[in-house]
Amino acid sequence: MLRPLRSYNLIVALAVLTVTNAFAVAQAEDVGTSAVPFYSAPPPPSKPRPPVQNKQSQEQAAASHRGRWPSYNFPAPNGGLLVFTIRPDGNPACASYDGGGCLWGQTYDQIDFNRLRPLVCGADHRAKWGVTGYEDPKHWCSLARTMRGYRR
Repeated sequence: MLRPLRSYNLIVALAVLTVTNAFAVAQAEDVGTSAVPFYSAPPPPSKPRPPVQNKQSQEQAAASHRGRWPSYNFPAPNGGLLVFTIRPDGNPACASYDGGGCLWGQTYDQIDFNRLRPLVCGADHRAKWGVTGYEDPKHWCSLARTMRGYRR
């Protein structure tokens, strides 16, 4: 008679464990967690970042760059606000993205200097427009050349 009682106790114990585990899984699923552990792949190795300049050196670089590219509101015939520079050879160059047309009406802060391909007065201007820009004393090239020391 002992043997059937042991079997009965074993069946009851297994049933209690099964019900308890099922209840735990159901509760875990109710809160959005799985009873099965989640193993994720390790994150990909990070790419090395370039060294970051400190804020002061970035501001100094921006101030130096701005000093080389002043803006001026030129009169007609081809006038308006223009960001330009004077090259070491003395030829003015306007801010341009395509090397052919100046960025008229754009302030220094609106220009993406990483994309810049300046239009240089003189031979480069002649190749694109048929004139050097110095023939007309009112042309921006002639006026900018007289402003070598101009900083704004």
